[in-house]
Amino acid sequence: MKKVDYYFDFLSPYSYLSWIWYTRNEESLEKDGVQFNLIPVALGQIINHYETKGPAEITPKRNYLFKDCLRFAKENKIKFTTPKSLPFNSLYVLRMALSLEGEEQMRFIDHIFKAGWEKGLEIGESESLEEILRDGNFETNLLEEVSSKDIRRQMKVNMKDAWAKGVFGLPSFLVDDELFWGNDSTRYLTLHLKGEDP
Repeated sequence: MKKVDYYFDFLSPYSYLSWIWYTRNEESLEKDGVQFNLIPVALGQIINHYETKGPAEITPKRNYLFKDCLRFAKENKIKFTTPKSLPFNSLYVLRMALSLEGEEQMRFIDHIFKAGWEKGLEIGESESLEEILRDGNFETNLLEEVSSKDIRRQMKVNMKDAWAKGVFGLPSFLVDDELFWGNDSTRYLTLHLKGEDP
């Protein structure tokens, strides 16, 4: 069994695109004995840790990034838009994801990514999240989990783990102490998992 640590943030459009890749390939990955460990982390804190600027803070880079996402989405038949507010505070949904486990966590992550990056809904505000949670048949008391000491502590653990393992951007995949960064790295991640890493 190969274990892949998958670091992501709902704020990151490339995390959304990589999530679609993962869910489309989840069954075949499991058949090949690959297990993904889903690790929500805050992109802003990762960027600040390395004292760099986020893509959205550099106008030409931001413009390029969204064109790149649109091209990739079109080519791969992925619905792509942007959440109503961008950037937004993703800590609510990251902490909610941390409060869930197993299939329910998978279903939540999928629901939130699609609410924001497919439907263009507001996923950074508690008011709009109540309706989004109801639409996905999730308990609205998940919103109370965002202030839980245990969940906040777990988020800090996730951040320290990411930094310790050299995660500098999202999405990131870590397997066999080898780091793969970005949505476009899934090709090389797949080759690595097959023992064919060039």
